[in-house]
Amino acid sequence: MSFKILFPVSFLLFFLHLTGYAQTNDNFTHPAIKNYGLKKYVSLNKTLPYTDSVPWTLVGKLPYNCHFQPWIEVENAQGKTIHLNSSNPLVLYLTPTESFVAKKRSETYEAKNWVSGEGAIYTIPAGAVVKSVKYRETGYDTKFTGSFECNDNDYNILWKKGARTAYLCMRDWYYDCPDRERVGFWGDGTPELNQCFYAFDKNSHQLAKELVLRPLDAKFYPGQQLEFLGEYGLWYYYLQTGDIASIKKVYSTTKNFLFNTYQFGKKNQWFDWGKENKDVAIIEKCFMYIDLGTLKKMALVTGHLADTIIINTKMDSIKTTFDKKYWKGNYYMSDQVTEPDDRANAMAINAGLADRTKWNSIYDFVLTKKTFSSCFFDRWVFEALCTIGKEEYALLRMFNRYKTMIPASFSTLWEHYDRWWASRIDAFDEGSSLNHGWNPPVINLSQTIAGIKPIEAGWKTFQVLPKESFLRTIKVVVPAIIGSISVNIIKTNNNYSLKLHTPKLSKSVVGIPKKSFTKLQTISLNGKLIWDKQFLNQVKDVRFYGEDENYIMFETNAGDWQFLASGIVNINTPKSPAKNNVAAIPLNKNNWTAIASVNDSVYLFTDDKIPIQVSANNAIDGDHWTGWRDITQKQYKGQWFKLDMKQKQRFNKIELDNTWALWDSPKNYSVEVSNNGINWTKPIATGAGTLGITEISFPTQFARYIRVNQNGTDSLYHWSIYELSVFDIK
Repeated sequence: MSFKILFPVSFLLFFLHLTGYAQTNDNFTHPAIKNYGLKKYVSLNKTLPYTDSVPWTLVGKLPYNCHFQPWIEVENAQGKTIHLNSSNPLVLYLTPTESFVAKKRSETYEAKNWVSGEGAIYTIPAGAVVKSVKYRETGYDTKFTGSFECNDNDYNILWKKGARTAYLCMRDWYYDCPDRERVGFWGDGTPELNQCFYAFDKNSHQLAKELVLRPLDAKFYPGQQLEFLGEYGLWYYYLQTGDIASIKKVYSTTKNFLFNTYQFGKKNQWFDWGKENKDVAIIEKCFMYIDLGTLKKMALVTGHLADTIIINTKMDSIKTTFDKKYWKGNYYMSDQVTEPDDRANAMAINAGLADRTKWNSIYDFVLTKKTFSSCFFDRWVFEALCTIGKEEYALLRMFNRYKTMIPASFSTLWEHYDRWWASRIDAFDEGSSLNHGWNPPVINLSQTIAGIKPIEAGWKTFQVLPKESFLRTIKVVVPAIIGSISVNIIKTNNNYSLKLHTPKLSKSVVGIPKKSFTKLQTISLNGKLIWDKQFLNQVKDVRFYGEDENYIMFETNAGDWQFLASGIVNINTPKSPAKNNVAAIPLNKNNWTAIASVNDSVYLFTDDKIPIQVSANNAIDGDHWTGWRDITQKQYKGQWFKLDMKQKQRFNKIELDNTWALWDSPKNYSVEVSNNGINWTKPIATGAGTLGITEISFPTQFARYIRVNQNGTDSLYHWSIYELSVFDIK
């Protein structure tokens, strides 16, 4: 979540005051932070030891976005100041650049404060010799024990980036982001809580418990708390952990918030970023209905049976008036908006307020037409689509909305789709974070697509009801509290194989999806025929569970099971699956130099006026958070960027990466090469830039210099190169 209109530190203190973090919380054990030790960088932009006669910058690349403290060993720097920081400019909101004055001829220094990012920057004075640099990674003490793999690598990347993002937003509590704010919003915390149960080991549950026990506060964006107090927060936590003691502790405060505190229609409730067409009247009614249903279940398990009468009355009041107020013939819409909102209509489905007769029209008129929701709320749109049997479109929508994040060089998922500040105006938001915990692919894929989730609290009984759509293979591990659950699905023309490990002391309900077949003939279990148009044979520890319009279901005890369904399997796909190819390795750029058509300069970053240096050499330092940018004016003909590789090199591809400034791709480019930097070839490649990363291939060249010319015009965006890589693809 982003609140750049406030001073971040003041806002953080404001949050601490509101939520009681400034006081001792007897219900919360402060989490352990793991020290991963000193590590070497993946790469450096200089070969060490190194010194220069002028001040210079050393950049170290990390393997992924993490919390870290830079370390340095330096000589001949007595009395000189050395600066250490992350290459992520957003950390400057909260963490000033750290520096030290060398006192001895040879000295080592480690930063005192952790920062986050995918690279470190050291600013070195003239004459100082840098002998060695390293970094110390720290982070929440939990392990990545969950996993998701399928035959389409686009979704594998999304799951992995989602898990890394969630981990990066865990420390003292669930952060919205670790660089700019570190605030524990309930909105961001809800999907982060959800993801921890599918990605990490049991240590992560402590942060989830903290969020469950956190005192509610009607002044701090109550709409976020409404999103949390139902199936997606409190009950989600209970089903995952079986922690009835915590549910008992929060029952009365939850009841009071829903019965007395929350007020419909008030300003600043906050339910989503996304675009302004927010149908809040419907959204808050849907979440209240869900929360009341959860409160009823909480009342039953905590012994507050008498409360169910008034809960039922409140739920009936919403349900009986909902269609009359909001149904417009093909979709739900209140008088707050002028066109139907995908968020509101999705929640009507998720809440069970939209009956089946309305699903197709909501799908046709809203869910396939509108994309007002942000990364955060698209989780609920995705779930609604899968509820109504449109999982194919759900997967396609996920891919299309994340299409700039999937190939990006960053290891995490961003605050906004395409880095557009869609909440207010359609415009690039340079200050939005590139690691925001509210992204939901982990739960979308492991929970909804693989279909694995608890039925009874503590996973005593769980379901495996896949909605894999056009995915042909899925391999999932869920680190459930009762033990790891593994599911492996393989589809061929004639067989649907589902392998399952059900841990001890648990039971599973497994469904063979009818939709995956053009014709389903038989089902075998561990080599024994158990179904042929009807249940045939009993297998020890397995029972027939029933059949509905979607699944043929079986209940298993603990053990290892292989279901094999035979027939004609539907393996058609509307999307070409991305392959898990080994990334090409760029040529080593150490000691290369670059110049551009404008002088090196500095620009003031965001409303906080943070000075950011954008010299040409930034574009070849190995870090995608630093770069070159022509800020003299928007794109114009005659701009150029020239690279000197210091010797002739063989190459046939270059890559221009401006993911940080996503919309700054060249409108029209041409590429030339030279051996002396004076005489240039005719263009070896021409074309138009693509969003974020522009790949340019051409016949193999053998040259020392490369020049990229920008030949187009753009009235909105500058031209940027945040990393230029050169390849020799064999």
